[in-house]
Amino acid sequence: MNHEQAFILAFVLPEKRARYAEFLPKTKRRGEITNRFCRFFDFIPTLAKQIPRGVASELAPLLRARGAGDIAHVIGGRAEIDGQDLPLEQAIDGALADPSGVVVSCVPGRLALYIQEFPPGDTFILSYKP
Repeated sequence: MNHEQAFILAFVLPEKRARYAEFLPKTKRRGEITNRFCRFFDFIPTLAKQIPRGVASELAPLLRARGAGDIAHVIGGRAEIDGQDLPLEQAIDGALADPSGVVVSCVPGRLALYIQEFPPGDTFILSYKP
């Protein structure tokens, strides 16, 4: 299972999963989902912990302490980063630099960073332990 499928199954609200699963893989429909990252919180609230918005050098250690590796998968944001596997700090920097909402999936279905549209740019760690 890839990062995006695992992210949907673990973190997206059950009533939204089918739409996410259908649209996210489709190039022409993907934006309908990633644009939701800007204004809507379609994630299971009990799995989200709000953290202060910081820079990659502050956020990466928080994620590594929870099991993140060196590479992360970006969901959303500019075309240059969306759908890309990038070094963790580069993925976070790209997400922070993007004014839209972005998810950085660190461990498929287990750990992700969600940064809402800026402003306000609220930042959350999404963590699931089965």
